[in-house]
Amino acid sequence: MTEAEIVGELVEFQNILLTGVTVYFTIISAYVVGLYAFLDEAGFLLKFFAFLFLTATLVFLAALFMGAANFQSGLVQALRDLDSTGAPLSAGGKAALANADSGVDHYIRMAFLAASAGFYIALAVLTFWNGWRKTAHLRVQEAG
Repeated sequence: MTEAEIVGELVEFQNILLTGVTVYFTIISAYVVGLYAFLDEAGFLLKFFAFLFLTATLVFLAALFMGAANFQSGLVQALRDLDSTGAPLSAGGKAALANADSGVDHYIRMAFLAASAGFYIALAVLTFWNGWRKTAHLRVQEAG
């Protein structure tokens, strides 16, 4: 592969990764809305299956992100191999290597993992153990 192809693939990888992050936050947001609107008063079995579905979806996305990380590592290694042959890299190629060598990608992955763990624990608590919306007495009742 040429440097232009590798850098182009890295840029496309970032676009795809951002799409995946968008899907992730959409799923979390939809679950929060569903929790507020529907699951608060649902029985345990429905809550369990909804949380199981959320878990399966997040595991699928985690596997997708792990595969994407491996793909990105391969692209960076290909760029390193190209650099080691003595071929001069463009500013874009040097920037891509500097980004990978600085550990920014690793910090982003760890921050995303920590935030995901926090969201998952919070959603588990809100789904099963927290009576955060027990407001039936505040709802509008029909006048008799």
